Amino acid sequence: MLAQKCQTGGVATTDSVRDQRIEEILRASIPLFAKRGFRKTSMAHIADAAGMSRPALYQYFTDRADLFAAAYVMLLEEATDAALVALAQPVSLAAQLDGYLQRISGDGYAALSATKYGDELIEARHAFAAEAATAAVKRAHKGLRDHLKATTSDQQSQDRALEILTLSTVGLKQDLPTPAAYRRRLTFLAGAVARALH
Repeated sequence: MLAQKCQTGGVATTDSVRDQRIEEILRASIPLFAKRGFRKTSMAHIADAAGMSRPALYQYFTDRADLFAAAYVMLLEEATDAALVALAQPVSLAAQLDGYLQRISGDGYAALSATKYGDELIEARHAFAAEAATAAVKRAHKGLRDHLKATTSDQQSQDRALEILTLSTVGLKQDLPTPAAYRRRLTFLAGAVARALH
């Protein structure tokens, strides 16, 4: 197939050009979803923002839900990468855990809070992207578990810390705090877990 053929002499493959175009489309869609919400963002809006025709856009994504899921997974993968980098920083355990929590949860909460369509986008995320996001979530949890293993040899403490760090992020935003208040709660949680592990 044409998409699988490679060019020589440093020219990008057809697959890499396609991947680059997909990323451009996703990056063009994210501000639109934030500004207009899921329901009011059409494929025509996204095609226009990406500098292409609507029929051309359908060569990459079957529909708006498919595109939204891909954009969400891309953001989640980037948040996971940043969270795992935070765990590797040469700082205290509390600061490492705080960096992880801020990247994996705090940044997204702040971004959703900045748009009046946050609830709608969360609803769309659950409807269209939950299954697709599983791999990124598992990778983030595995990275955190591996980091906790390096911190303590007590398996029970590792399991409890992982459980608290992953489940508490949901509970800490139940009363819809401001992003600053939520970030403070994450910092406190990181410090409390770090103290418990030492």
